[in-house]
Amino acid sequence: MTHSTQTTTGSIVPQHVDAPIDDPMFHLDVLDELSYDAEVDGAVPLASDPDNRYPYVYPRDVASITRAWLTALRHGVRPDACRDRVVDAARFLIAVEDDGWWYQRYGLDGTDQSIYRQEDNVAHGIRVLSHAVLALDAADDLESADEAFLANVVECIDAAVATARSELYDANAHLIESTTSIHEGAIESGYTLWVNCAFLAALQQAADALDQIEVAGRSGDVDPIAVDDTVERVDELCSLLEPGVERCFAVDGTVVPRRYTPDGERDDRPDITLLAPAYFGLEDVFDEHAVRAAKRATASLEDPRLGGLQRFRGFHRDHDVHQHGGNGPWMQYTAWHAQFRYDRGECERGDEVLSTITGHADATGHIPEHLSTRERFEQFVEQEWDTGADFEKEFDDDVLRDVPFDRIAEELGHMRTAYDEMAAALEERDVISFAAPLAWCHAEFLTALLKREP
Repeated sequence: MTHSTQTTTGSIVPQHVDAPIDDPMFHLDVLDELSYDAEVDGAVPLASDPDNRYPYVYPRDVASITRAWLTALRHGVRPDACRDRVVDAARFLIAVEDDGWWYQRYGLDGTDQSIYRQEDNVAHGIRVLSHAVLALDAADDLESADEAFLANVVECIDAAVATARSELYDANAHLIESTTSIHEGAIESGYTLWVNCAFLAALQQAADALDQIEVAGRSGDVDPIAVDDTVERVDELCSLLEPGVERCFAVDGTVVPRRYTPDGERDDRPDITLLAPAYFGLEDVFDEHAVRAAKRATASLEDPRLGGLQRFRGFHRDHDVHQHGGNGPWMQYTAWHAQFRYDRGECERGDEVLSTITGHADATGHIPEHLSTRERFEQFVEQEWDTGADFEKEFDDDVLRDVPFDRIAEELGHMRTAYDEMAAALEERDVISFAAPLAWCHAEFLTALLKREP
């Protein structure tokens, strides 16, 4: 199979980018450069260069990255290396999980460095472990895989699903209640579309992974009772959650809401998480609602000046909206848009979206997290940073874990440094980007490139 990214619409790479950003190998190389051996077990990608403000492992990011590696493996792109990368990432998550929980972020030594609750990381951990089994199966290596590793996968999935069932599932609302890893502040809390989609996808992938363990004849090597009990636990929660999600988020005659607030009020404002049903491949649950929600998000959130997708509409007096240095497009979410278009066979539109992303890459092809402009940044400083509103939004008590204030102060210092650097950079240019290269962005761009293939 060849992996050309040329179509009748031309190249997706602007002239200023010197790197082969339209080649999947380039993004695999970037992810390799950001992956490090862990002190506990395995190897895992950090969010960005460790000299940046994010020298941490985020399960949310890792789940997206292992999804990209699994997609590359299935396309025949560096299959052995991608298999090993997914398994190594799973080994790390197994090493840091001992009670059914995964948290916001970790150091390479396995220590929990989290600030926010973000319980959807439980779902992302399940996804990573499932991706590892599916990668071994896709590489025809499941029959010879390490027995202890598979046993640990089953045990961790079982513990995580049990935790979700007992601690997060609201039997009265028929939904998972938690905060999410997509946003900061109060917008995260309640019964969100993102969290419920993430858990549904995790359960479906876990069921598939456990099925492959049995098909490969490995349930005799791994305790068959443990496998059967985990399958039963996965099926039970999925059977409870799926109809709840369908009845709350995919109702004919109404738009898909981004969440129900903690007190049950529908929140219909446009939000990047409206792409979640399509991103997680949940068309079996959402049917055409997945397409309508994605189209609503991409139409409502397109940045009118910079292109690409914003996370939400930027009304600063809304306590739920955190401007993060000035509203603007986020490249990983923009790549979701490209994936959506390629999945629908809309290659020309998908190419236009990818061209927007490459237009914001630097000369080396590194993709930033998000962008803003001088005017937006200055308004953010005046309206939110200097007034303390940004602090109140970022460190909302409802989404914070019980952590020492020193950790919050450290994070606040990183934010202050980033904004000082941004202000200095904007003295010479009108557009500024954050955190390049961001591993998550390169993973989503890679997935889009592979979905682009006929």
